[in-house]
Amino acid sequence: MQYTYKLMALLSFKRLWQHINYGSLSKTVYTEILPLRIKENNDMLKRLALITLVFGCVLTVLALSGILSRSVAPAYLFLFLSSVFFLVLRYRKMLAKPFSCYLTGYAQIFALLLFGLLNSTKFSPDPDSNGTIFVVLLLVIPFLMTDIPRRIVPFLLLNTAAYCVLLRIYKNESVIALDTVNAIFVCLISCMCNWLFSAKGFHGMANSLYIEKERDTDALTGLLTKQSARVLTETRLAHGATGMLAIIDLDNFKHVNDAFGHLYGDEVLMKVAACIKENTRRTDIAARFGGDEFVIFYPDMDKDAVRAYADNFFDAINKTFEHEKVHVTCSMGLQDTDATRDYETLFRGADAALYESKRSGKNRYYIGGLP
Repeated sequence: MQYTYKLMALLSFKRLWQHINYGSLSKTVYTEILPLRIKENNDMLKRLALITLVFGCVLTVLALSGILSRSVAPAYLFLFLSSVFFLVLRYRKMLAKPFSCYLTGYAQIFALLLFGLLNSTKFSPDPDSNGTIFVVLLLVIPFLMTDIPRRIVPFLLLNTAAYCVLLRIYKNESVIALDTVNAIFVCLISCMCNWLFSAKGFHGMANSLYIEKERDTDALTGLLTKQSARVLTETRLAHGATGMLAIIDLDNFKHVNDAFGHLYGDEVLMKVAACIKENTRRTDIAARFGGDEFVIFYPDMDKDAVRAYADNFFDAINKTFEHEKVHVTCSMGLQDTDATRDYETLFRGADAALYESKRSGKNRYYIGGLP
């Protein structure tokens, strides 16, 4: 019984640690959804910057014209200028790396909270009035940016502590106690919201990513589907990418199916797919085109470089099927992008090269040359 309690405590601690660091996901899944989460946060913060820019501009004009208290004008002006800065930063797409996205995201949120701090303390028109702007902003932070509790909870606590210090400097004794209690209470609610909703948001992203992968991945081989590979390749070509397109076809695969059955045929396809994965880079686009055909786009690769990859692939195929029931071989046709950036034309060139490799005796590759 004692060991059971220890095991339960250990598992509970593990789940707690996983929630704090990875939003209740495994580290692997958390890493996979990172680009999706960064994009979602960027889109949200871009909209936030646009909204605060408009409000900051209007409030600054109203304060300077005397309609609102002029003592708060510096806080409104700060909100406007910081919003302009972050809006330009995000629209110019300067945030390519995850670290820069996190850094600027927290900087933008801090600028918003700093506006609330200044508005509720130093530039407050009435030192006897309760501060509300900072408290309201503190409450909505978990809904403006999704992040793990390990980062956002300390961020909220530090800002709340700074607010409590400024209260004692700029506010009268009559409101300090109530404002301090309100800030601490709302900070705890905000931390709880992050704790609850961040995990839900992360799981939603993970599910979306899983659905996309299921849609774009061939179930048998784990490679991309024909359609998804075409879309990705056409996108690369449209953005000026160069490279080589390869079509791979198994030699006499119908005989394998007829002689050993479709289950063994599926095993052969999976082993060929494994050889393709071992001999492609992360930037390459590899797909099962259909049946026993595969397509690979090698971006930024010339004829000399692709020969080395093709040789390694054929060596891997020979070693894989050296002691199998049947010695499976492949033929490959390659076409470079020097003559065309049109996918259909590129594919026809690779297909013609594949025909030449078959006609020349199979179990080889041929690099075509479009006129």
